[in-house]
Amino acid sequence: MVPTILALDFDGVLCNGLLEYFQTAWRTYCQIWKPASETPPENLAPKFYRLRPVIEIGWEMPILIHALILGISEDEILQNWSTVAQSIVNSETLDRTDTAKQLDTIRDKWITTDLDGWLSLHQFYPGVIERLEQILSTNTT
Repeated sequence: MVPTILALDFDGVLCNGLLEYFQTAWRTYCQIWKPASETPPENLAPKFYRLRPVIEIGWEMPILIHALILGISEDEILQNWSTVAQSIVNSETLDRTDTAKQLDTIRDKWITTDLDGWLSLHQFYPGVIERLEQILSTNTT
């Protein structure tokens, strides 16, 4: 039987969203910690990209940025992320739900006010578009 619905996970499965993840996380970090400059340090994004796999839930992304700003080593983050994250949440008296809402609000506002800019930070993985076109052309009813 041919499926009548094709449901796919977009972010991180069909396309690489790392650039957007970093920008959204940085904007959220700025809202929470109010750094002197809203321009991220030059070496921050590459570190964030390398460490992105430790993130289990989106609200952790600005926490990861804060850990890096604090100078916590990449090895420490890779080995003990849950402990590092919990320590930051506790020491900064953060609420996970509030942090998640802040991140979601920032992302939603960005999508609403600059959809093209937001979309430009997502790149389809090689071959994805062609495969989707193939699936859709052979299974349309």
